[in-house]
Amino acid sequence: MLQRLLNVSLQIKILGLIIFLLLLVIGLLSFIVGYLEMEEDVEQAERIALQTAQTLSFMGTIQDSVEHGGSFEVTNPIVERMRDQVDASAIRIENREGELTGYAGDIITNHSSPRSDRYRSLVFGSNYVTRTDSDGGEVLKGIAPIMIDYGDYKKVEGTATVIFHMDIIQSKIASDIKKMLLVSGVAFIVGIAGSFFLAKSIRKDTHGLEPYEIGALYRERNAILQSVKEGILSIDEHGIITMMNHSARELLDISESVEGQSVTSVISSSSMLEVLASKETISNKELYYNDKIVIVNTQPIIEDGEQAGIVASFRDKTEIKKMVDALSEVRQYSEDLRAQAHEFTNKLYVILGMIQLGKHTEAIELIQEEAQIQEQHKEVLLTNIKDEKVQAILLGKLAKASEKKIDFIIDVESAMQPLPAHIGFSPLIVILGNLIDNAFEAVADRPMKEVSFFVTDIGNDIIFEIADSGKGIKGDAEGNIFQKGYSAKGKNRGYGLANLKEEVELLDGMIEWTNSHDGGAVFTVILPKTIKKTNTI
Repeated sequence: MLQRLLNVSLQIKILGLIIFLLLLVIGLLSFIVGYLEMEEDVEQAERIALQTAQTLSFMGTIQDSVEHGGSFEVTNPIVERMRDQVDASAIRIENREGELTGYAGDIITNHSSPRSDRYRSLVFGSNYVTRTDSDGGEVLKGIAPIMIDYGDYKKVEGTATVIFHMDIIQSKIASDIKKMLLVSGVAFIVGIAGSFFLAKSIRKDTHGLEPYEIGALYRERNAILQSVKEGILSIDEHGIITMMNHSARELLDISESVEGQSVTSVISSSSMLEVLASKETISNKELYYNDKIVIVNTQPIIEDGEQAGIVASFRDKTEIKKMVDALSEVRQYSEDLRAQAHEFTNKLYVILGMIQLGKHTEAIELIQEEAQIQEQHKEVLLTNIKDEKVQAILLGKLAKASEKKIDFIIDVESAMQPLPAHIGFSPLIVILGNLIDNAFEAVADRPMKEVSFFVTDIGNDIIFEIADSGKGIKGDAEGNIFQKGYSAKGKNRGYGLANLKEEVELLDGMIEWTNSHDGGAVFTVILPKTIKKTNTI
């Protein structure tokens, strides 16, 4: 039941809460103010009653009336005037025997007041206030002794009593409380109207979403932002970082949480800050940041025509290039397999044509020649080289070499067992694919197109050696061949050997090169069978 009551809209919750608080506050205030008002009015009535009674007791006319029995015509006008001034219900002037010597108000009787009411005043000369019941209800009496000075002594000859009906006091209090409740009612209505507009404004700010929906969106947003590999940074209109996911911290070399800090205190690059301060959408902007080439995209947050912040995303161009190169290697491997299939298809068509032309001897010789070549390959690839990943790469490159009329020689002394688990297929494609393809390119325009491949795993290392009959590596290239972006073959090149070197280093290996005595280049890759440091391959 409670859950169902709480499962209401935000607007109803706000209205309900404010109505409850208003009722609680108004109720408490009304009770406290009413109680204090009643206490104050009663105290004021007691004070006025007592002061009025004392004032009358000191008047000479009143004293004469109780001492010598003066007439009502003399005392009553004085008493009536005094009653009007203090708005009392009645005033009684009585002698010691309880006989009236003056009166005013609605209590007109010749009966004396109860002696118990006047006892302390007559006996002890006390001034006091008392409450008693009468035929008209509860009354409040202020009683003062009328003391006559006889020279040698003073004697109490009567009392002055000022009377207030309690129901009159209470009706005045009720009237004051009604006025207060009227003001409270107006405040209650204003509060309800204010809470309605407040709830409407909050609902507008939350785009009509309920708190549980906002909470769910917040959790989902955090999960999504932290799971994506692209760096994401959010900044408000004051330049304060409101969100930075884990990938952004890694890419920008930030080790701790920076939410709530100024972006200028976190990022020192002026070019990066200039992009983040831009009010325009920026796409694929390349920036150099901490020895990295970072691709930045920004999207301003516009609210009511004003910029309320900006969201930026970051990608490492090196990683993107590496991924593209890996995909290119896979595509190249597919092309190699296609070339192999194409080469075999051509040879099958040649054999078919010879058979149809009746040249069976030539067809048999071609088959035997091809079988001998395949047997040689089989001997080396399938017998000596027992790793299927290397076999697949070499088979593809053999087909490609055949298509390009390149003599690709696999050294018959090559031998290796299956590679360790930490050397995956993708690193092998990058390493062997780049070296062999570069060798093919190096001999493409040479009279003798020869590329050799050798592998051995004797000892603690696996050694790959690729040699070509090209022109070798000379000039500026000698010190720059592994530099990212450097190439003597034109623009948009120079990433193959750089990626190759990176893969070799990730495997704790090393790469060496030299120019052979025949002029070609020889590359040697040494990979340990066991890896010391933990890497993600």
